[in-house]
Amino acid sequence: MRHFNKNIVSWQVQLLIWLGVLILSFLSNLQFDGVSQSSSFALITTFFYAVIIYANAAWFIPVYYYTKKYVVYVLLLIALLVVVVAARTLLFSYIYNTFYAVKPEALTAKSFTYSIFSCVFILLFSYFFRLALNFFTLSKKQAEITAEKAQTELALLKQQLHPHFLFNTLNNIYYVAGKDSPEAADLIERLSGIMRYFIEEAKKERVFLKDEVALLKSYIDLESIRMRYEMPVKVNITGNTNSVTMPPLLLMPLVENIFKHGVDKRSKENFAEIFLTISDGRLLFGTKNMCYTSTNNTTGKTGLANLQKRLQLYYDNNYTLTAKQQGDIFIATLQIPVNEN
Repeated sequence: MRHFNKNIVSWQVQLLIWLGVLILSFLSNLQFDGVSQSSSFALITTFFYAVIIYANAAWFIPVYYYTKKYVVYVLLLIALLVVVVAARTLLFSYIYNTFYAVKPEALTAKSFTYSIFSCVFILLFSYFFRLALNFFTLSKKQAEITAEKAQTELALLKQQLHPHFLFNTLNNIYYVAGKDSPEAADLIERLSGIMRYFIEEAKKERVFLKDEVALLKSYIDLESIRMRYEMPVKVNITGNTNSVTMPPLLLMPLVENIFKHGVDKRSKENFAEIFLTISDGRLLFGTKNMCYTSTNNTTGKTGLANLQKRLQLYYDNNYTLTAKQQGDIFIATLQIPVNEN
């Protein structure tokens, strides 16, 4: 039932629906039977209908059908129908003969036939119920992504202190620095590019992977200037990144962690390895570096937790994010699906 817990249809709405089913079943029986008998049969009918719908829609379909275990799925459906039909028919017969019949009545094929047809009808209805759950889940996810995007844009706006003024000022500094220090001018240009990317590109639904890679390289260059000793950073890219698109800023947190927790300015042993592979519509991205800060550090955990929250919104469970410390080495990997245009 773990798949069902994530759907947007609230338990209050479902409770009202089942209460309506119970009332309709009671009223349909009331024209033939008394209040007590109609109530009993309505409760039993509603219970078994709920068993069929939730077993199929919330368990069998997501766990077996969606994972292409079709044989297991069909066998479970048959077993479910056999158990429900038998239990419902026998329970009806027992209650009727025990409490309401003038004289006991034997079970007939007609009783089982009626249960079979009604249960099969409810089973068919469970597929519409599953479609409704998928629709509401998708709507909820889109709403969460929209809200997350709005929060991100708001956070960016709060950080934008007159961005045009900042860019113009950087351009002026770049012009002056270019005369005496071309290296400083280059760094200023990279900083300006990073700021512009955060302000203009980060609000988009999708960006080109090549632009994300360029952003990471500029960020690494800027971070490297504060190193007392030169820090080797190996970047290995496999596959064509030019036509691949993805949501923005999903790779940056892992690279940021390198410089937040994997650098000791007094040490000559600092290093970092970054690899990126595109294959069969999936992106594999990883980092490897020294670890001078415990992986239990609150800042590090918060950064990864925020990244995981974004990944869950974009990809549901169709992603992999791992982070582990092996001695003094910290390794993080991310695998997500990407669009190859």
